[in-house]
Amino acid sequence: MPGLLVLMGSGETSPTMVEIHRAAARTLRAGARAVLLDTPYAFQENRADISARARGYFARSVGLDVEVAPAITGADWVFSGPGSPTYALDRWAGSGVAGDLRARIRARTGVTVLASAAACTAGLATVPVYEIYKVGAEPHWREGVDLLEPLGLRAVLIPHFDNAEGGTHDTRYCYLGERRLSRMERELPPGTAVLGLDEHTALIIDLESESVRVAGRGGLTVRRPGSLTVLPTGTTTDLGELRSLAEGRAGTSVPLTRVRTPPRPARPPR
Repeated sequence: MPGLLVLMGSGETSPTMVEIHRAAARTLRAGARAVLLDTPYAFQENRADISARARGYFARSVGLDVEVAPAITGADWVFSGPGSPTYALDRWAGSGVAGDLRARIRARTGVTVLASAAACTAGLATVPVYEIYKVGAEPHWREGVDLLEPLGLRAVLIPHFDNAEGGTHDTRYCYLGERRLSRMERELPPGTAVLGLDEHTALIIDLESESVRVAGRGGLTVRRPGSLTVLPTGTTTDLGELRSLAEGRAGTSVPLTRVRTPPRPARPPR
């Protein structure tokens, strides 16, 4: 069965993302086992309600009969989404799920869909968004699951990249804002790129053909010190080109928008 890695910036169970889910599901064989990992939100009192709504969405809109399970052994399709990235990291490390997720990508098999908080764990480091934005911890990174390493990408992944909920304050970059992200970037290992996924946007990687597609409402930003490159929705390329962008190598043939310095958020209307 062909392998797919689908990373979503947000909107994972919204009408916006239905066609992306359907396209991924069409690669599955008949009778495929579909598993929802509820770990990122398992600490919430409404855990069962969130899972029920997600199962209903996938059954009704995608045609997938999804089971909620703590492990992914034998799963053909795996989905995990909203909640706390660090809560998920701690439990996936202890249960072996982190290793199982990496093994799926190394083997380049199965469909793996990670969105929002779960997508945040996909790189070599993870933004502890609750701790920084809600609790007031000093900006810092946590070690990630690093599903991108087997694909030759030395990067962190930040969902909710174009978030604008703050209104009068900067909540882009998964609620970090420019000041905190710039500080945190200096703490990353040399040569690490930031891959920013806008809300209601997906990065779809075919693990067999190594084709790459950006779909949804926004774009994928490849950010390096002093500059960034935006791949708008509809962009189709391959892993080789994405690696070139992440490494800052010239000569890419990808249609893109280059920005020398990160833009400041627009002022809210008075």
